[in-house]
Amino acid sequence: MTPRPNGTYIPGGGFGDCAESAYIHMGSQDGQAPTASLSGKLVDTGVREFAAGTPTLTEDGLIATYTVAPGDTPAAIGDRFCIWNGMSLTTLNGIPGSTAIQPGQVLVLDPAAVPGFVFDYPYDD
Repeated sequence: MTPRPNGTYIPGGGFGDCAESAYIHMGSQDGQAPTASLSGKLVDTGVREFAAGTPTLTEDGLIATYTVAPGDTPAAIGDRFCIWNGMSLTTLNGIPGSTAIQPGQVLVLDPAAVPGFVFDYPYDD
């Protein structure tokens, strides 16, 4: 297990074609507003079934966002970019779990790489 910030542990090494894994952390402390961050580095392992959309890179070449293609699923997108908890992509993007992602929708993959990103936790009252 590899320790990550915020007390999160993920398995050492990666899965599939990933040398190591990234992890989306979301939470709040002491009544503060929820925050979101990415631990680790996103790696694009290539287009695959259910993850055929297009990533957007920062000027520094970091993966920041992803434009959903028809048939894409959060789990497959997570696998493509070595995100250990890829199903968290919907929550990270303010989408309740029962709501499907849509073609053309732009998902944030790395909150720190998107200027002005504000985490909108979809389950607040």
